[in-house]
Amino acid sequence: MAIPTTVLASRTGDPARPFTEPTLSDGDLELLTRLHASLVEHAAVGAADGRWTDPAGGRHWLVVPDWAALRATAPAVGVGFFGQALDVDHAPITVIEHEMLERLERYPGLLAYYNVEWPQGDGTSQWGNLVIFRDRAAIEHLSHEALHRTAVDRSPLHYDSLRLHRLVLPDGGVGATPPQLDESLLFDFRTDPTWVALRPA
Repeated sequence: MAIPTTVLASRTGDPARPFTEPTLSDGDLELLTRLHASLVEHAAVGAADGRWTDPAGGRHWLVVPDWAALRATAPAVGVGFFGQALDVDHAPITVIEHEMLERLERYPGLLAYYNVEWPQGDGTSQWGNLVIFRDRAAIEHLSHEALHRTAVDRSPLHYDSLRLHRLVLPDGGVGATPPQLDESLLFDFRTDPTWVALRPA
Protein backbone atom coordinates (compact mmCIF):
# COMPACT_ATOMS: atom_id res chain seq x y z
CA MET A 1 0.00 0.00 0.00
CA ALA A 2 1.26 3.46 -0.87
CA ILE A 3 2.71 5.63 1.88
CA PRO A 4 0.54 8.71 2.57
CA THR A 5 2.01 11.98 1.34
CA THR A 6 -0.63 14.12 3.07
CA VAL A 7 -2.33 13.97 6.45
CA LEU A 8 -5.80 15.49 6.71
CA ALA A 9 -7.41 16.45 9.99
CA SER A 10 -10.42 14.46 11.13
CA ARG A 11 -13.65 15.46 9.34
CA THR A 12 -11.81 17.51 6.71
CA GLY A 13 -11.33 16.99 2.99
CA ASP A 14 -9.36 18.56 0.19
CA PRO A 15 -11.57 21.08 -1.67
CA ALA A 16 -9.76 20.30 -4.91
CA ARG A 17 -10.68 16.63 -4.55
CA PRO A 18 -14.45 16.19 -4.07
CA PHE A 19 -14.16 12.46 -3.40
CA THR A 20 -12.49 13.33 -0.06
CA GLU A 21 -15.62 15.08 1.26
CA PRO A 22 -16.20 13.63 4.78
CA THR A 23 -19.94 13.16 4.23
CA LEU A 24 -19.12 10.67 1.46
CA SER A 25 -17.19 8.61 3.98
CA ASP A 26 -20.22 8.80 6.29
CA GLY A 27 -22.23 7.20 3.52
CA ASP A 28 -19.54 4.57 3.03
CA LEU A 29 -19.71 3.67 6.72
CA GLU A 30 -23.49 3.36 6.51
CA LEU A 31 -23.08 0.86 3.68
CA LEU A 32 -20.43 -1.06 5.61
CA THR A 33 -22.78 -1.19 8.59
CA ARG A 34 -25.46 -2.67 6.30
CA LEU A 35 -23.00 -5.30 5.06
CA HIS A 36 -21.97 -6.19 8.58
CA ALA A 37 -25.60 -6.51 9.71
CA SER A 38 -26.33 -8.75 6.74
CA LEU A 39 -23.29 -10.89 7.55
CA VAL A 40 -24.41 -11.22 11.18
CA GLU A 41 -27.90 -12.24 10.07
CA HIS A 42 -26.49 -14.70 7.54
CA ALA A 43 -24.26 -16.30 10.18
CA ALA A 44 -27.09 -16.49 12.73
CA VAL A 45 -29.18 -18.77 10.51
CA GLY A 46 -26.21 -21.01 9.77
CA ALA A 47 -26.12 -20.11 6.09
CA ALA A 48 -23.11 -20.95 3.94
CA ASP A 49 -21.17 -18.50 1.88
CA GLY A 50 -21.67 -18.07 -1.85
CA ARG A 51 -23.83 -15.83 -4.03
CA TRP A 52 -27.48 -14.90 -3.61
CA THR A 53 -30.00 -12.17 -4.39
CA ASP A 54 -32.09 -10.74 -1.57
CA PRO A 55 -35.81 -9.84 -1.87
CA ALA A 56 -34.92 -6.19 -2.57
CA GLY A 57 -32.71 -7.17 -5.50
CA GLY A 58 -29.35 -6.81 -3.74
CA ARG A 59 -26.75 -9.14 -5.21
CA HIS A 60 -24.49 -10.64 -2.54
CA TRP A 61 -21.14 -12.39 -2.81
CA LEU A 62 -19.71 -13.79 0.43
CA VAL A 63 -16.58 -15.91 0.84
CA VAL A 64 -15.65 -17.25 4.29
CA PRO A 65 -12.67 -19.63 4.37
CA ASP A 66 -13.32 -20.78 7.97
CA TRP A 67 -16.62 -19.98 9.71
CA ALA A 68 -15.29 -21.17 13.08
CA ALA A 69 -12.37 -18.75 12.87
CA LEU A 70 -14.67 -15.90 11.86
CA ARG A 71 -16.98 -16.56 14.82
CA ALA A 72 -14.15 -16.99 17.31
CA THR A 73 -12.09 -13.91 16.44
CA ALA A 74 -12.90 -10.84 18.54
CA PRO A 75 -11.94 -8.14 18.19
CA ALA A 76 -11.28 -8.15 14.46
CA VAL A 77 -10.35 -5.52 11.93
CA GLY A 78 -11.70 -4.71 8.51
CA VAL A 79 -11.20 -2.79 5.30
CA GLY A 80 -13.92 -1.07 3.28
CA PHE A 81 -13.20 -0.18 -0.34
CA PHE A 82 -15.06 2.47 -2.37
CA GLY A 83 -13.65 3.32 -5.78
CA GLN A 84 -14.76 5.97 -8.24
CA ALA A 85 -14.56 3.85 -11.37
CA LEU A 86 -13.41 4.95 -14.80
CA ASP A 87 -15.48 4.08 -17.88
CA VAL A 88 -13.17 1.27 -18.98
CA ASP A 89 -13.20 -2.50 -19.35
CA HIS A 90 -12.93 -3.81 -15.77
CA ALA A 91 -12.61 -7.45 -16.82
CA PRO A 92 -8.83 -7.67 -16.14
CA ILE A 93 -9.09 -6.63 -12.50
CA THR A 94 -12.27 -8.69 -12.04
CA VAL A 95 -10.39 -11.80 -13.20
CA ILE A 96 -7.71 -11.12 -10.56
CA GLU A 97 -10.37 -10.70 -7.87
CA HIS A 98 -12.03 -13.98 -8.80
CA GLU A 99 -8.72 -15.82 -8.78
CA MET A 100 -7.94 -14.52 -5.30
CA LEU A 101 -11.36 -15.48 -3.96
CA GLU A 102 -11.10 -19.00 -5.32
CA ARG A 103 -8.11 -19.54 -3.03
CA LEU A 104 -8.88 -17.25 -0.11
CA GLU A 105 -7.68 -19.83 2.41
CA ARG A 106 -4.11 -19.13 1.24
CA TYR A 107 -4.14 -15.80 3.04
CA PRO A 108 -3.54 -16.23 6.78
CA GLY A 109 -5.88 -14.22 8.96
CA LEU A 110 -8.31 -13.24 6.19
CA LEU A 111 -11.66 -14.14 7.73
CA ALA A 112 -14.29 -12.96 5.25
CA TYR A 113 -14.81 -11.17 1.96
CA TYR A 114 -18.24 -9.66 1.42
CA ASN A 115 -19.37 -7.68 -1.61
CA VAL A 116 -22.91 -6.44 -2.31
CA GLU A 117 -24.40 -4.61 -5.28
CA TRP A 118 -27.62 -2.73 -4.57
CA PRO A 119 -29.45 -1.71 -7.79
CA GLN A 120 -30.80 1.85 -7.64
CA GLY A 121 -34.01 3.22 -9.12
CA ASP A 122 -32.11 5.24 -11.73
CA GLY A 123 -30.51 2.16 -13.25
CA THR A 124 -27.17 2.57 -11.48
CA SER A 125 -25.81 0.40 -8.67
CA GLN A 126 -24.53 1.12 -5.19
CA TRP A 127 -21.67 -1.12 -4.09
CA GLY A 128 -20.27 -2.06 -0.71
CA ASN A 129 -17.15 -4.10 -0.06
CA LEU A 130 -16.13 -5.35 3.39
CA VAL A 131 -13.09 -7.54 4.06
CA ILE A 132 -12.54 -8.81 7.60
CA PHE A 133 -9.16 -9.82 9.02
CA ARG A 134 -7.88 -11.27 12.28
CA ASP A 135 -5.57 -8.30 12.85
CA ARG A 136 -3.52 -5.62 11.12
CA ALA A 137 -0.67 -8.09 10.58
CA ALA A 138 -2.97 -10.15 8.34
CA ILE A 139 -3.76 -7.06 6.27
CA GLU A 140 -0.05 -6.34 5.93
CA HIS A 141 0.60 -9.92 4.84
CA LEU A 142 -2.01 -9.66 2.08
CA SER A 143 -0.50 -6.39 0.86
CA HIS A 144 2.66 -8.27 -0.13
CA GLU A 145 0.89 -11.13 -1.90
CA ALA A 146 1.58 -11.24 -5.65
CA LEU A 147 -2.01 -11.27 -6.96
CA HIS A 148 -3.05 -8.51 -4.59
CA ARG A 149 -0.04 -6.43 -5.64
CA THR A 150 -1.06 -6.89 -9.28
CA ALA A 151 -4.57 -5.63 -8.49
CA VAL A 152 -3.17 -2.64 -6.59
CA ASP A 153 -0.82 -1.78 -9.44
CA ARG A 154 -3.74 -1.88 -11.89
CA SER A 155 -5.93 0.42 -9.77
CA PRO A 156 -5.04 3.64 -11.64
CA LEU A 157 -6.23 1.97 -14.87
CA HIS A 158 -9.67 1.33 -13.39
CA TYR A 159 -10.32 4.11 -10.88
CA ASP A 160 -10.18 7.88 -10.91
CA SER A 161 -9.89 7.86 -7.12
CA LEU A 162 -10.78 5.69 -4.17
CA ARG A 163 -11.47 5.69 -0.46
CA LEU A 164 -10.09 2.83 1.63
CA HIS A 165 -11.41 2.72 5.19
CA ARG A 166 -9.64 0.87 8.00
CA LEU A 167 -12.15 -0.47 10.50
CA VAL A 168 -12.32 -2.00 13.95
CA LEU A 169 -14.94 -4.64 14.82
CA PRO A 170 -14.88 -4.78 18.64
CA ASP A 171 -17.08 -7.88 18.87
CA GLY A 172 -15.64 -9.57 15.81
CA GLY A 173 -16.93 -10.07 12.30
CA VAL A 174 -20.29 -11.50 13.39
CA GLY A 175 -20.61 -9.65 16.72
CA ALA A 176 -23.33 -7.20 17.68
CA THR A 177 -21.29 -4.00 17.43
CA PRO A 178 -21.12 -2.51 13.90
CA PRO A 179 -17.81 -1.54 12.26
CA GLN A 180 -16.10 1.50 13.73
CA LEU A 181 -14.00 3.74 11.52
CA ASP A 182 -10.36 3.97 12.55
CA GLU A 183 -8.87 5.91 9.64
CA SER A 184 -9.17 6.37 5.89
CA LEU A 185 -6.67 6.31 3.05
CA LEU A 186 -7.66 8.51 0.11
CA PHE A 187 -6.12 8.00 -3.34
CA ASP A 188 -6.20 10.43 -6.27
CA PHE A 189 -4.88 8.63 -9.36
CA ARG A 190 -5.21 11.74 -11.53
CA THR A 191 -1.87 13.01 -10.23
CA ASP A 192 1.61 11.68 -10.91
CA PRO A 193 2.77 10.53 -8.47
CA THR A 194 -0.50 9.41 -6.92
CA TRP A 195 -1.77 11.72 -4.20
CA VAL A 196 -2.37 9.67 -1.04
CA ALA A 197 -3.86 11.13 2.13
CA LEU A 198 -4.40 9.64 5.56
CA ARG A 199 -7.37 10.88 7.57
CA PRO A 200 -8.13 9.74 11.12
CA ALA A 201 -11.71 9.10 12.16
